[in-house]
Amino acid sequence: MQAISRNKSYSNAKANALSQNVALEHFLKTVERKAFQMAIVATADQGDSLDIVQDAMLRFVTHYASKPQDQWVPLFYRIVQNLIVDWHRKQKVRKIILFWQESDELPAPMFFDRTTEPEHIIEKQQKCEQSLQVLHNLPLKQQQCFLLRAWQGLSVKQTAQIMKCSEGSVKTHFSRASAKLKQLLESSHDHQ
Repeated sequence: MQAISRNKSYSNAKANALSQNVALEHFLKTVERKAFQMAIVATADQGDSLDIVQDAMLRFVTHYASKPQDQWVPLFYRIVQNLIVDWHRKQKVRKIILFWQESDELPAPMFFDRTTEPEHIIEKQQKCEQSLQVLHNLPLKQQQCFLLRAWQGLSVKQTAQIMKCSEGSVKTHFSRASAKLKQLLESSHDHQ
């Protein structure tokens, strides 16, 4: 009787673990692309962005997979946010080192492959690049706030938790980012 009870417990634990793994895999698939887009905007480098997303997923699975599922989104984007800030810190050090080495010519990042594409696709890509460049030129806090609120659809409260700031700060950063984006996109549109 006791053996049957242990087998049922083992079977239930195995089923719960399998269900948790399926949920975790689904979650990571849903956030992967958006996290990559956030990282691209923040770093302007596909390779570094991919590294950031992969590192975030690994850290999330390692440290937070056992947390309740309703906490996964803010936890995951907090990890992404921290990795992006770390990337910017490393770039700052790298620029200082490169300055002292008198090697200030860095290769320009490429967003898209523009080989033999139809004209309307190129135009669409140019508009996308222009929008990304405008977003990339925002201060980091405004940029991340905009990405979390507008692209990820997170609430003010979730964004405040991820960014480790007050809800009022989130509202201010988002408002300023939106206003700057609108102004810069309108001015760049008027120049064309």
